[in-house]
Amino acid sequence: MSQAPLPLPAEVFAARRVALAQRMGRPVLLLGNGLRARNLPKYSVDFRQDSNFLYFTGCALPNAAALIDAEGRCTLFAPLPAEDDALWHGVVDGPEALRARFAVDALRDVAELESAVAGLGLPTLAIPDEEVNRLGARLTGLALRFGVDHGDDALVSTVIDLRSRKSEAELVELRRVAGLTAQAFRVAMAATRPGGHEAHIAALFHGALAAHGLTTGYHSIITVRGEILHNPDYVNTMRAGQLLLLDGGGEGAAGYTVDITRTWPVDGQFSGRQRAAYEAVLAAQLASIELVRPGVRYRDVHMRSAEVLAQFLCDEGLLRGGVEAALATHAHALFFPHGVGHLLGLDVHDLETYGDRPAYAPGRVRSTEFGTAYLRLDLDLLPGHLVTIEPGFYVVPAILHDPVLRARFKDQVDWDRAESWIGFGGIRIEDDVVCTEGDPEVITRESPKDITTLESLIGQGPSALERLSL
Repeated sequence: MSQAPLPLPAEVFAARRVALAQRMGRPVLLLGNGLRARNLPKYSVDFRQDSNFLYFTGCALPNAAALIDAEGRCTLFAPLPAEDDALWHGVVDGPEALRARFAVDALRDVAELESAVAGLGLPTLAIPDEEVNRLGARLTGLALRFGVDHGDDALVSTVIDLRSRKSEAELVELRRVAGLTAQAFRVAMAATRPGGHEAHIAALFHGALAAHGLTTGYHSIITVRGEILHNPDYVNTMRAGQLLLLDGGGEGAAGYTVDITRTWPVDGQFSGRQRAAYEAVLAAQLASIELVRPGVRYRDVHMRSAEVLAQFLCDEGLLRGGVEAALATHAHALFFPHGVGHLLGLDVHDLETYGDRPAYAPGRVRSTEFGTAYLRLDLDLLPGHLVTIEPGFYVVPAILHDPVLRARFKDQVDWDRAESWIGFGGIRIEDDVVCTEGDPEVITRESPKDITTLESLIGQGPSALERLSL
């Protein structure tokens, strides 16, 4: 059982519970994840607490629950130590020590949960653990299926409202994690060289995060096949002339993750074509970052990147007919097929459990059109919103060879020229940006992205195998 203290000051969690109580006006039951077996009952996969449970309690203990009353007082239900826990896990906290550690009003054995709340009809939320959801459904009478039946609707709205805009306490933690993740990126850049392997860079990057007490907030993308947007594998040997794309983010004990993408040449020097494309993506990103201000519609942030990239595509002779025509038909999306970003926080796609509800303003619905169907966010930005800005340029054979798209854009694309780019891969540049009352704050700015700095770093340290002493 973890002996770690609260990951943020106790008053932060207490204030969140009071805010929850004030909005709900009635007691609330929150459920935490349990352990999930890996291959044998006593061998579990790495535990990660439900994000909402973390937000209101800071408690990362498995199989816990919290009852928050109408005044914001909290009773934490947690498994109490078994007689042999000290043998297997070392000295563990008893009830009073647990109560003090999590700064709650009362601590009870989780075995008492059912008798304490059954029949009260308490609002609750579905969580990733379906076994716990079945218990929650029995205790509350609510349909609970993660990602489908979310639980009490008023509670969902309240959680979205509270978590969507980040407090200064949250931003302090996110800045810390961003700075440490930037160090891991520098380690990866310095170890990159032709003949190395994606898996070696992955080992170094993840090891650098672990050395700072971080896990990963999601499965890192580390690949020379950057045109595969969510490539899960580390199987390629890196060759001169290729670009390495690393999309990764550290996650701290409080559960907050950052989300950074950098792309750099394996051999340390951008070719002419790579440099032109990289400069276009960087210009698009900087233009979109500048728009992360109160009152700006996020769709406009996306379209600003699309405009800059469309100009590049026209200048390169990939698109015909000019920028306005490209934007009108979404021809630019042949090479920039995704949205420019998303909310970020306790989840890498923050609050996406609830679909587009947290991400689209009332009255707005997600487009089904090619070019905007993958826009994950369409809010009017407010101070405290933390968003990613991640434009990209990709040469995806499956898109360029799609007969439907070929017919649709037959007069807008120089298809012979597009074919000459196949094998290029992909470029994405991603930062995490806070909307403030003033200028946008890029909390991931310590991770290098200008060409001069990148070329000065790549391959300048020991190789990955040397760093790993293999």
